[in-house]
Amino acid sequence: MSEKIRHFLELLWGMTEKELRARYKHTIFGFLWVFINPLIQMLIIGFIFPLFIKEPIEHYNLYLFTGLLTWNFFSLSLSKTTPSIVFERSLIKKARFPHAVIPLSIILSNTINLMLAFLLILPPSMFLHVFSITRLTYGIIGLVMLLGFTTGLSLLTAALDVRYRDVNFFVQAILIVWFYVTPIVYSIYSVPRHMIWIWRLNPMTAPVQFFQHAFVNFPAPGVAMISVNTAIIIFVLIMGILIFQKESKYFDDWL
Repeated sequence: MSEKIRHFLELLWGMTEKELRARYKHTIFGFLWVFINPLIQMLIIGFIFPLFIKEPIEHYNLYLFTGLLTWNFFSLSLSKTTPSIVFERSLIKKARFPHAVIPLSIILSNTINLMLAFLLILPPSMFLHVFSITRLTYGIIGLVMLLGFTTGLSLLTAALDVRYRDVNFFVQAILIVWFYVTPIVYSIYSVPRHMIWIWRLNPMTAPVQFFQHAFVNFPAPGVAMISVNTAIIIFVLIMGILIFQKESKYFDDWL
């Protein structure tokens, strides 16, 4: 391992530890808030939405909770990484270091929380006999897709927000709409066939479905959904890396 890579990884882990400590400082429940927040959402949504769903979803609360955990990871990561470079302007002006570690440390800390939260899902999933170790691979695929998309989009919005501060406001607004165009509170099979292309263009659809398949035994995404989502995720990841590298040279001028 080269010296540069080792230094980058050490810096990344150091900032991730700082992020984790700062998030749960002076809290009573600490990490459990990752679990408590979607639990409260599940209780409220799980009471209201079934009244409007024509085709009931088996083990709906577990289905909903799995989707909420996945979505909360994405929305929280994107919400925090987008203005992260701007918020750390003093650190950037004081020292020279790879700027990418700032948004990446946020994503890494959220990933650790997500994986621990999914461990807490295992007992109810096993109790309901909907979990199988053979389907865990689908969860790993979903995690890879989720991390790839979140990383790419976060680097893109974090870089653009330095120059155009409207980006952060746009992200906050679009996340509200985006939530309802992701199969979390409803099944993808309730979407009319002529509108399914909208969900295929949503890179969050396949990752959510993979997690639902792994932990709730809900059907996995189809080949078309996986193919389109994967292509978009790869494109966003490449664009995010390239634009962040290009814009990071001028952060000092815009901060």
